[in-house]
Amino acid sequence: MHVAFTSVPAAGHVHPGLGLVAELARRGHRVSYATTEPFAERVAAAGADPVPYTPSPGYGRPVTDLVDVMEMLLDEVVHVLPQVEAAYRGDEPDVVVHDSAAHHAPVLADRWGVPAVQLNPTIIPLDGGEILGSGERATAFRRRYQAFLDAEGVTRDLDDFLFRPRRSIVTVPRSFQLDPDRYGDEFTFVGPLAAPRATGAWTPPDDRPVLLITLGSVYTADPEFFRLCLEAFGGLDRHVVLAVGDHVDPADLGPIPANTAVHAWVPQTEVLAHAAAFVTHAGMGGTMEALRAGVPLIAVPQAVDQLLIGPMIARLGVGEHLPRADVTVERLRAALAAVTTDTVGRRVQEVRREILALGGVAEAADIVEKEAHGV
Repeated sequence: MHVAFTSVPAAGHVHPGLGLVAELARRGHRVSYATTEPFAERVAAAGADPVPYTPSPGYGRPVTDLVDVMEMLLDEVVHVLPQVEAAYRGDEPDVVVHDSAAHHAPVLADRWGVPAVQLNPTIIPLDGGEILGSGERATAFRRRYQAFLDAEGVTRDLDDFLFRPRRSIVTVPRSFQLDPDRYGDEFTFVGPLAAPRATGAWTPPDDRPVLLITLGSVYTADPEFFRLCLEAFGGLDRHVVLAVGDHVDPADLGPIPANTAVHAWVPQTEVLAHAAAFVTHAGMGGTMEALRAGVPLIAVPQAVDQLLIGPMIARLGVGEHLPRADVTVERLRAALAAVTTDTVGRRVQEVRREILALGGVAEAADIVEKEAHGV
């Protein structure tokens, strides 16, 4: 069986599915993955043959609201669809597995006459009104997207196409949805999919509790936030691991406390395996990695779905929510004290057990096989 994966070129969308890639390859299926050059090595390490394409020129730009996100994704699908279609010509797959933001995938699956399985790594909207609203920009976007679908011969209406997949694997627990009871049998909540671990295990330098701080891969151009973290946590009896991304030069942060190691990037799952707390932008991928490892969170959301996930972390009792505008040295210290209590620790362990009890990668792979065989 030939399984074709595709996603948008973002770590928070590619990484959640790599465990499923590895499991399907382990079961003897041929797996390909349409992706961009920065992710080719990672998908190959998981067991897929990379199928390269180039993203749209504006993809990955910082976006401020969900209409911005959807407009960027539409630009991406218009740009990517003909590339992926051409790359698979004469080697069409038996089933397509696609990230929920990779909207070119269901178009191609319908064109090829094969089933499509959506892989959803975050909060799931069920209609456009929930994320787009009804303003002028949203209306203009809807018209443009519907015109694209019409031109491509897609007969489903826009909300049905975007928000009601025929089959969806969800890599978070049902409790991480805003209204958990709204989702039908087409959605299967399998929880995080175990992915191949980073090469070279990370170990802490001593037995002090580890505090990991990162704003992910996109919204990292915030040196003032990192300086506040250095002041808040420097000098504590902790080993602080600070990952600042590609947009901040550590030399611009000022003096680095002796208990702090500053990096551009770190092997996040490896560090979380030793962490006592995690300061995060509240991306769902990192949130799930932390909870699967039993690590409480301090959520400092930056944009889009993070603004929903941050309050959810606090509501579920697995951490603190600290809006970026409210970040101070004092509030960072107070948040660390709050999340390292026994009460939060017990709640984190409860959610960890909930995650580990889900079907995980084995159930996800079973779903893909059944869909491919029309079961």
